[in-house]
Parts: sequence; structure tokens; C-alpha cells
Amino acid sequence: MWQARNDNMDTTKYTLLELTGMIGKTISDSFPGRYWVIAEINEIRENVSGHCYLELIEKDPDADSILARARATVWAYTWRLLKPYFETSTSQNLGKGIMILVEVTIEFHELYGLSLNIKDIDPVYTLGDLERRRAETIRQLEEEGIINMNKALPFPVIPSRIAVISSPLAAGYEDFIDQIRNNPGKYRIDTTLFPALMQGNGAGKSVTDALDKVFEKENMFDLVVILRGGGSAGDLNCFNTYEIAAHIAQFPLPVVTGIGHERDHTIAGMVAHTDLKTPTAAAEFLLGKFQELDQKIGTLGNRLTSEVSRILEQNKQMIINTLNNFPLILNNSLIQKGRQLKSTGSILARSANTFLQQNRHKIISNHSRFRFIIKNCFLRMKGRMEEVSTNNLPGRTRELIRKRGDRLLLYETTVGLVDPVNIIRKGYTLVLKDGRIIKNAKDIATEDVLETKFHDGRIKSKVLNINININNL
Repeated sequence: MWQARNDNMDTTKYTLLELTGMIGKTISDSFPGRYWVIAEINEIRENVSGHCYLELIEKDPDADSILARARATVWAYTWRLLKPYFETSTSQNLGKGIMILVEVTIEFHELYGLSLNIKDIDPVYTLGDLERRRAETIRQLEEEGIINMNKALPFPVIPSRIAVISSPLAAGYEDFIDQIRNNPGKYRIDTTLFPALMQGNGAGKSVTDALDKVFEKENMFDLVVILRGGGSAGDLNCFNTYEIAAHIAQFPLPVVTGIGHERDHTIAGMVAHTDLKTPTAAAEFLLGKFQELDQKIGTLGNRLTSEVSRILEQNKQMIINTLNNFPLILNNSLIQKGRQLKSTGSILARSANTFLQQNRHKIISNHSRFRFIIKNCFLRMKGRMEEVSTNNLPGRTRELIRKRGDRLLLYETTVGLVDPVNIIRKGYTLVLKDGRIIKNAKDIATEDVLETKFHDGRIKSKVLNINININNL
């Protein structure tokens, strides 16, 4: 330290090392002991030397903005004890976003500034904070009335088109696909993978983005399956967030979750339509739907077969009984019909006799009138024959034959005028091809051999050129 004096005032000047030393001494004197501090881990990294360096923050619970920030250090010898103790007690990994309660000493170093040196950690606080956050998320879902929305959706009878959200490299996904594709029932199930991160800081957004992509193709799928294999409880924390839970709860297709192990139960699984503990269990559940349908169809088939057999047996017995009783039934029917015919014949005979008696006078009267009409008809025909005979029938016949002969002579003359022989003698010719008369130039082709017939002879010629008169077409 050195002092300088000027004309206005005395000023004491310090080197930076001196000032930081004074600050360090003041902090050491003011905060001599250990303090339990509640904070959220914003960053954490483990050095190759074994030391762990953290950035601790406190956020405004309303605005989610950072109110305070401090560096913290866990020296290697302490880290080797605290890390397994915390993870064993909480089943959580120390990572970003975890709330912790740690015992610290406050240190100030001339080169590195203020830092908190972590000496101990209370895992009970972290467990309580996780449960508090979990309870708050569930309460919010219940207050918004969406916690059971996905469960209310009807499950497809045949879940054959499945959208799968998982990491493509996860062993759980491979197990699921292997069971689906190689199912013993040979059921045809189509799966489409929508890749997503299933742990870490970006897992929540990655899963919700995948759900949004499935929503865009909603009509192509029957349901959604979200798969993630085992891991620590900390690895599954993203499936306890409101963001993922709200997406699943309000999704328009049934969601089946296969997340974690038997001991794990996430909020995502709680709001899903069906929550299975593992990807393998999810595959078995879906295949079970097909097996249930097979069993129902088999049961219905057996009932149908039994009912048809019963009806056939019943009708068979009826037919046998009918065949056995048929001769008796037929005989009784014939006897009955014979009696009916005999009775009807008697009635008909009586009716006919009665009719004849009632109409006898009419019949006799009509018979007399009929004979009179026939006699008159013969008399008229005889008169006409006599009239024809007196009117010179032979002469009229000869006149008719003469007139018919004159008409035939006229027809003969007309036919002679159009006879081809007579037409040729007048200077005309006939053109034939293969013995047939050619009437149109279009029926002739070049190189055809034609025969021309005159009244006194015939010639043959070959066609060299054809000119067709279009106006005559």
C-alpha cells in the first residue's frame, strides 16, 4: 500500500491484489462458518481431475427469470462421496434443473473471485421438491380438466397402424419392433417411427415436436406408442413435466406409453390412454388385442357351427318323421279328396240336371230355330248358283283369259327392251371382272384384267390407269 498527496485531498491507493485480499478477508471474517443453501443447478461439469464445477441459480417463481447466480465447487475427495450418496438416495442424477439443498462455505480467491465450496448435500430436500413439482403438475392437469381426456377415447378394435415415438437406437424400441414384426399370429401391423430424444434437457421438446408431426398425419394412424427403456428416475424426469403430459392428455388418438421399469410411474403414463411399464409390455398389449379378436371370432364361429348343426339336426328329424308318415298322410289325403270329388260330382250332376230341366224349353226352341236358319241358307245359296248358271259363266271366263293374255304379251315386250343382248346390239357394251358386271369405276384396280362384251364378240384388257369422276360420287 502506498499513499499519494495532491493539492485537493489525500488519496490512499491499493493494488488489485491488496484490494481483493481485503475483500477476501472481509468475507472470511463476515461468513466464517457453513451455510445451508437452496438453489437450482443451471450447469454442472466434472473435471478430469475429479473436481465438479457447478453454476447455481435462483429463479423468480412467477416470471421464471434468474434472480441470483453463483459458482460452486465440489472438490474431488468430497465429490467421490456426495455423488453416489445423492444418486442412491434419490435415484436421480445430479443434473441441470435439479433443486438441491447443499451445505457450503463461502470463499473468495484473488484470481477466481467468489465461490461456494460444497461440503454436503441433503437428498431429502431434492426428493421433496420433485414430489412437489409432480403434485403441482398433476393439480394443474386436473384443474384444466384434461387429465383423463385421452383415457376417454375409444381404443381401436384392430390397432394395425401405429405411430411410434422413440429413439431409433434404443434397445427398447428394437425389442418392440421385433415382437411386432415376428408375432406368432402373423398379424399385419404397420409401424412408423417418429424419432425423438428420450432423456436429457431437450427430451421434452423433442417428444412434443414428434407428437405434433403425428398430429399432422392423424388420419394415417390408429394410435400412438411412446417408448423408452429403463434408466434412472432422473432420466425419466422429462416425462413428469406439464409440457409432455398436456400434449398426451389432449392428443386426438389413443396414446400407449411403455416408459421405464416396473418401479417407475410417470405423469405421461398417468394421462395416457394405456400405461405399460416397458416397450416389451406395450408390444404384448397390442398383440393381445389381436388375440382377443381372434378368440371372439373363434367363439362366434363355434356358436354359429353349433347353432347350424342344431338346426340341421332338428330339420333332419322333421324330414325323417315326415317321410315315415308320408304314406299315411297321402292315403288320408287321397281318401279325403276322393270324398270331396264324389260330393262335388253329385252336386254337379244335380246342378246339371236342374239346369237342363230349367232350360229344356229354351233348348228345344233354339234347336227348331237353328234348323230353320240352315234351311234358309241352303235355299239362298241354291238361288245364287242358278243365277250364275243363267248369266253365261263360260263366256265370261273366256273374256277374262283373253285380257290376261294381252297383259302377259305387254310384259314380254317390256322385258325384251331391257334384255342386255338387245342393248348390246344397239352399240352398248358390258364390262366384266371375274365374270361379274362392273358398274362403278371404284370397283376396278390398276392391273386388273377386264372382259368387254360386244354384240358380236368379246375382248380382254388390262387396266393401266383409273380416273374417277368425283362429281358422280
